[in-house]
Amino acid sequence: MGVPGSWNLVFNDDFNSLNTAAWTPYWFDDCDLKSVKNNVKTCSSNVRIANGEAVLQLSDVSSGALLSTNPNDGVAGHTGFQFTTGYAEARIFFPGTCETSIRNWGAWWTAGQAYPSTGEIDIAEPLAGDMWSVYHSAAWKKSRVVPGCWAGGYHTYGVLRKPGANEVYYDGVLVHSYATSDNVSPHYLLLNIGVWRGARILGEAGAMRVDYVRVWE
Repeated sequence: MGVPGSWNLVFNDDFNSLNTAAWTPYWFDDCDLKSVKNNVKTCSSNVRIANGEAVLQLSDVSSGALLSTNPNDGVAGHTGFQFTTGYAEARIFFPGTCETSIRNWGAWWTAGQAYPSTGEIDIAEPLAGDMWSVYHSAAWKKSRVVPGCWAGGYHTYGVLRKPGANEVYYDGVLVHSYATSDNVSPHYLLLNIGVWRGARILGEAGAMRVDYVRVWE
């Protein structure tokens, strides 16, 4: 949706099971202080597959969840996935309501192997209840609040990586575009949930749910 052209599907996960050849369910060290992202330890026990979704939740205020396709994380049997130019999209449910805003600190993003020179693309990142699209690199940071209600429902969030530029699409609509300085270095995929300022919802009620992740080139 929203990105016309002739595309070849190169990565597709509908989360009927946890494909550990593609994903590692923590950041390098399972539920260890070395595994912290978004202010929490990333614990495989907080990731589960149910009803064709990846469910990422907080078990307490210091323990969250993460999925990564980083091929260089050193986990045995994990080959991972990276891409350069192309379109990456996920269909995600972020917890909260339109009246109360997005809860917890979830994120759908991609990253290169040598931050910040190889860049980081935060496709959808709720910060203090608002939805943000953020780009980090050694040269600059580009960020934008995306208006609308993104809490309590399923939406698609995607990024089109092109040489020297990114385009971010929500529900097939272009919401953010900017120049890049990462030389379209290979990026891996990440999904995670942590804690930010404001109300925190622990357990399944505050889970981030991912219906699918797909990449086209």
